[in-house]
Amino acid sequence: MKRLCIVLVGIMMVWGLSGADFARGFLGMDGTAPVGTLPFNFPSNVVCTGTGPGIMSGYNVSLGWFEQRDGSIWALERQTSTGTATWPLKGLWMQSTQELTLDRRFGLLLSTGFLIPRRMSGTWVSRPAGTTFGFDIPSYDWGYVDGIIKAGVSDGFDILAGFRWDRTSTRVNYSDNTSDDYVLNSYLPLMGAQMNKRFSESSMLVRFIGTPWVYGTLKYHYWDRLGFAEFGDFRVNSKSSYFEILADYRFKLRRGIRAGGFAKWNWLRVRTDSHDLSGSTSESVAWAVDTKSWVIGGTVSVDFGSPFQYIGL
Repeated sequence: MKRLCIVLVGIMMVWGLSGADFARGFLGMDGTAPVGTLPFNFPSNVVCTGTGPGIMSGYNVSLGWFEQRDGSIWALERQTSTGTATWPLKGLWMQSTQELTLDRRFGLLLSTGFLIPRRMSGTWVSRPAGTTFGFDIPSYDWGYVDGIIKAGVSDGFDILAGFRWDRTSTRVNYSDNTSDDYVLNSYLPLMGAQMNKRFSESSMLVRFIGTPWVYGTLKYHYWDRLGFAEFGDFRVNSKSSYFEILADYRFKLRRGIRAGGFAKWNWLRVRTDSHDLSGSTSESVAWAVDTKSWVIGGTVSVDFGSPFQYIGL
């Protein structure tokens, strides 16, 4: 998946750069700037007259249906066996994004999203013995917060770089009266690219973001009703990665308000180092976690004018 991420982002960058005067367009070096202009070619009419896109250029709210048949796969790799818990992910996905205009070509996207899950269940399989247990997921919390800087390279094409904190907390109740708790904190240094094609009354956005590096920790706790318990903290290693594809279409409802639909697919792949367990056992184990999902839904966005227009500047 790391190679796929790098190749797709590279293709998007070559595509966007092919029609751009990179040195002038991206850096804004059109010659000597006149005295009194703002740095980074920021549009002075925003400050002086209250016109233009403004610092807060848009706020977007999205609501979609989140589902993947084999969305969550957690494999506990012991010394002589591997136990794998697999269950589908489904529920309502809510997300909001605030876009800030920093410059004619630079912007900042701040977003947060979380899942409102339906009750889920799955099966634990132990290999090579082939032992199986059914289980329920009474509690599943998943959400993220990120910040992404976009830099315009050519008309409608941006390169992206940012950081995301992704957190999942899961309770698993097995049919043999045992339970697990998993808490996964992932820290993702994101990079990517997007194409945003604008028409007279609509727009189409295609975005790729990802990273071949994932940092973080996984906390694990297992117990039964007879007093046995094992637990440990694991470090996410360099074999982890993340990739996301987004397609978003919006049309104009009225001045400053747009609506539309979106589809998003992502895949978080986490691998941990081996670590000795604590509690009733000191066995050395490792984890392999794969989380994949499709989200399809609707979105509404509001474009803001400059905040200076409200104070008469």
